[in-house]
Amino acid sequence: MTSLRQQLRRALVGSLTALLGAALVTVTVVVWEELVDSFDDSLEARAAAVSARVERRDGKLKLDYSADALPGFDGDKPRNYFQIWDDNDRSFARSPSLDDENLPLRVGKRRSRADYWNVTFPNGRPGRAIGYAFTPRRDDDSRARKGALQAQLVVASDREDLNGALSGLIAAVGGCGVLLLAAVWWVVPLVLRRGLAPLDRLGAEVARIDSHSLNARLPVDALPAELRPVGDRLNELLTRLAASFERERRFSADLAHELRTPLAELRSQAECALKWPESREPGLDQDTLAIATQMEALVTHMLALARSERGEISIETSDVEAATFVASVWKIHAPRAAERGVRTTFALHPANVRADPALLRSILHNLLENAAEYTPQNGELRVTGEVVDSGYRIRIANPAGDLSSDDVRKLFDRFWRKEAARSDGKHAGLGLSVSRAFATAMGWQLAAALDPDGWLVFTLRTSEGLTPPTPRGITD
Repeated sequence: MTSLRQQLRRALVGSLTALLGAALVTVTVVVWEELVDSFDDSLEARAAAVSARVERRDGKLKLDYSADALPGFDGDKPRNYFQIWDDNDRSFARSPSLDDENLPLRVGKRRSRADYWNVTFPNGRPGRAIGYAFTPRRDDDSRARKGALQAQLVVASDREDLNGALSGLIAAVGGCGVLLLAAVWWVVPLVLRRGLAPLDRLGAEVARIDSHSLNARLPVDALPAELRPVGDRLNELLTRLAASFERERRFSADLAHELRTPLAELRSQAECALKWPESREPGLDQDTLAIATQMEALVTHMLALARSERGEISIETSDVEAATFVASVWKIHAPRAAERGVRTTFALHPANVRADPALLRSILHNLLENAAEYTPQNGELRVTGEVVDSGYRIRIANPAGDLSSDDVRKLFDRFWRKEAARSDGKHAGLGLSVSRAFATAMGWQLAAALDPDGWLVFTLRTSEGLTPPTPRGITD
């Protein structure tokens, strides 16, 4: 996979190379045109000097040639040339530098606009020419006579110096291009290395963090503004990871402690049975079964929590009549409540709710079992059900003077119990965690709170709006 640094380097080098290339090409074209235009201007000046020396005398065209008036056209090391034709395309004058050679005639008789082109001289040297048609002045009038054009002129100059200047321009631009490209390839990685240094340092800081240093935090204040949100999110992630690791450590310790007691009891009973087989008591097998049942319940709850965290709980909803369903679950725990002298009051409004019957039964079983077990001796238990705007709401309330607000916030934590002892052999502290997981899986909400009178209130609420049937109360 291409790194971000490589992508940026390629993009920057490519962009800068393209921009520099475009700039150098533009400079080359502009300077090239300026050099050629300057050369053409000199050609035009020479052509004007030659045409000014042509006049009509006695009906004939004459050239008043003078080496002093027209310098540079002599035969000594010739570099400039001219040739003049009359209106019948007959050559009547040429520069001494041409000897008996001719320049190409590319000018029309009625064409006064100057034309420029490249030529090759008889000696093989490259040149550039200008040609146009003009009306010579009369010998008795300094002004040009209006009428038909009577002469055609071509002036050419050796362009060796121009070619040298153009070649020098190409070499200079090419050299500058190579140097600039080399500078780009050297500067861009350097700039990227310095610009991405904070990111490298951030990566190094993150790489040093492991499971034993999750409490470390990244120095956000030292980061550039663009990386501070990343640093903040990473610190938040570290906080969540640290909390998660801590929960897992507590969970492992709690699970080991919960399993240690029943396993120790099983081992003790097995050792006694092996040591004194003849004195085997009749209740030993019943105790063994109770311990196995307790461990099975613990494992079942653990598997249920694991499936809920992976989203693997199978949900099969159907219409359930809430009041009847709650009453049927309560029948299992009513004897224990009666044994402890708990007074129960039920006020349930009938209504059909969409729920998974198995999951809803497990939730109500845990809530009502806790209520029957932990309601104070001879205390009162209230179970209500009513239709609200957001659906159906079930409340299970009992006095809980020994619980604080901090305790209530921990009720759904795994293995948490108010009593000092970790295990009472009956409750592993997983029932409420499983109940909330089942409620969430069905799309319901399960919460707990302390009311102003010190009553613990569990609230189980659906997420569907319902139309209540005729209310009726169920009182036990």
